[in-house]
Amino acid sequence: MKRLWQILFVLLLCLTIFATVTAQTPVFRIGVLDEDRGAISNGARLAVAQINDSGGVLGADGSRFRLELVIQSVESLGLPDAVANLGQASVIAVLGPQTLSQLPNDLTALQALNVPVLTPALDDTLILSDLSGLIFRSRAAEVWQGRALADYLVRQLAVTRVATIQLDLESTAANVGFTTAARGVNLAVDPALLLQGGSTVETLAADVLQANPQAIVAYGIPEQLALLYNTLRAAGWDGIFACHHADSPEFRALVPLERLAGVIGTSTWTFSAPDENSDIFLNDYVRAYGEVPGAVEAAAYDSINLLATAIALPGELVNNLPRLDNVNGVQGLLRPVQLQRGETSTYVTVVQLGRFGAPEVVARYAGGQQISVDTPPAGPTNTPAPILPSATPTPQGVVLTITSSVQNVRSGPGLNYDILGQLRQGDQVPIIGASVDFAWVVINFRGQQGWLATYLLDVFGDLNTVPVVQPPPTPTPLPATATPTLSPNADIVVIAATPNNITVGVGFNIQITVRNQGNVNAGPFAVAASFPPDNLYSAVNLSGLGAQQQTFVSLTGTLSGGTGRYTAIIIADLNNQVAEGTAGEANNNAFAFSYLLDRPLLATGQITLNPGGTLDLENNSVAQDIRWNGGAIEVVGANFVVVIPATDYNNIHYDALSPAIINQTSIPVTSLAVGSVVGVITVDGRRGALRVDGVTPGAAITLTYRVYQ
Repeated sequence: MKRLWQILFVLLLCLTIFATVTAQTPVFRIGVLDEDRGAISNGARLAVAQINDSGGVLGADGSRFRLELVIQSVESLGLPDAVANLGQASVIAVLGPQTLSQLPNDLTALQALNVPVLTPALDDTLILSDLSGLIFRSRAAEVWQGRALADYLVRQLAVTRVATIQLDLESTAANVGFTTAARGVNLAVDPALLLQGGSTVETLAADVLQANPQAIVAYGIPEQLALLYNTLRAAGWDGIFACHHADSPEFRALVPLERLAGVIGTSTWTFSAPDENSDIFLNDYVRAYGEVPGAVEAAAYDSINLLATAIALPGELVNNLPRLDNVNGVQGLLRPVQLQRGETSTYVTVVQLGRFGAPEVVARYAGGQQISVDTPPAGPTNTPAPILPSATPTPQGVVLTITSSVQNVRSGPGLNYDILGQLRQGDQVPIIGASVDFAWVVINFRGQQGWLATYLLDVFGDLNTVPVVQPPPTPTPLPATATPTLSPNADIVVIAATPNNITVGVGFNIQITVRNQGNVNAGPFAVAASFPPDNLYSAVNLSGLGAQQQTFVSLTGTLSGGTGRYTAIIIADLNNQVAEGTAGEANNNAFAFSYLLDRPLLATGQITLNPGGTLDLENNSVAQDIRWNGGAIEVVGANFVVVIPATDYNNIHYDALSPAIINQTSIPVTSLAVGSVVGVITVDGRRGALRVDGVTPGAAITLTYRVYQ
């Protein structure tokens, strides 16, 4: 009995300690507009559990946070009451609702929460109707699904004429998206039928049978689609049938098993996706719930991980979300910064039902371009990476994080050097160099080298990979009686600008972090820059900025010049409207922003080739471009390759891959060191680049690749 009491005491003590630690961990609440066991709730719940089990979210200041869901049933409460309850719960973000039909009349109430709202609703008008900047779509919009389906029908199935049938008004956006995409690939739409008053599904089926098209693309609820499909097959029509609910259990349950094979559809994700990330999510979900997840569950899971990544960054959550890039998701690579405000994904899966009715992935698309069906989503270097349950982000390159409330940035590695300015707790900045003993690191600070003491920082990455920077001459010491004083002025500075990649012909949105590091509130001022090579001028006016406060502004435009790496000088307080004192006006109003201007990509990826293995860079199954024979990379067909000396793959761009220098038919292994960059002119005449990630003579070679449109 004594032993039993001892065991019970230890268990009680452990539970008490656990409860105390849990109670002391700060909590971020995320609202969910869904049923308790709905698709959004289930996907979000799994992601939250995995993040919390792995230690929670690591904030920019080093604190750990737990996530917690506040689920409100739209069906039982109605959207207004559900939203009102979330307002009382102090949520930092909201997931849902699932469809646009639940949103229009109550969009204002949802926006009034003043937190990001991530919804899986697909209607293309959703983001356009939001003027608050708070609504984000967690799945690829209808327009991307329409493009993927049209491209697949034309390129893979050789369809030249298709009929469309719309069975309900809610499918209008999806139908329009496909029809528009069909025109772009010269796919004739004839006839285009709409179920209206007085007509029935059966009469529409009779009308389309008279036209006898190669393919039919239908939109509507699963029950209507099943009735239409069964009617067409019963009448003897044997063409290609596609619908946007092909993989739904409701549609498949209403179609005889022998008729299911061959039906085509699109989705943002399906459980039969063969890539590694999907396998991990599918296994975790089935083990947790004992059922198979769908596209909405995957989107909700991705939304939680997207929010966790944004929470971990310094600054406001609603501003961090659209600035995210290269976030690994179940659906694909989530790149809000590359997309229209509010969009997070362009990944679409084309499925075809197999002989027993399961959806089989036959094609995948990203940004309207076909990609490999089994290539896991990856970051800029396209290295496959499975989903990790931890939400702690890993900065790319070598990055410092400020851990103290304020840290001085100096002109050299020592306290005897001048203070150029300050960074705040949580600020993250790329490291561009270090002192020979690594005691000090160098950053780009307002257009010049800034030095910080390493022991006061958190450093992510390997300092051995950054160059050693020689310190500037030691400054002449001030007289002992000199006492520095803070200038009683406002001081407007730009401290960061992202992203550092701009695509030719695509509108850019550079997010600028502006700070008033002075001790006086600033009145109105402007921030502006001219972006080479077009010398495109962009400016924004601010009404003012409080002392010691910072904000985010956007400089926008479209560049069309030659590709390459450029630097734009961003000017804070363009017209000297703010009284900043002599030092402020003269020394720190200019920020050097470096960026890579490049053309759009057609495909990217990573591959390992064994001797005899080939690579088709365009991934269009037309022709192979290169072969690895164990001792050399050699061309296949009428294309060329060359090693581009002293080139960083991350800095390669379209114009650097000039056909004038890419003129060899093979490259021996002796020229293929790890990190080597190989330029390629493909069989189709496109420019591409390879990076050697690993090579063993006589055995395998691993390559990261990209090819331009």
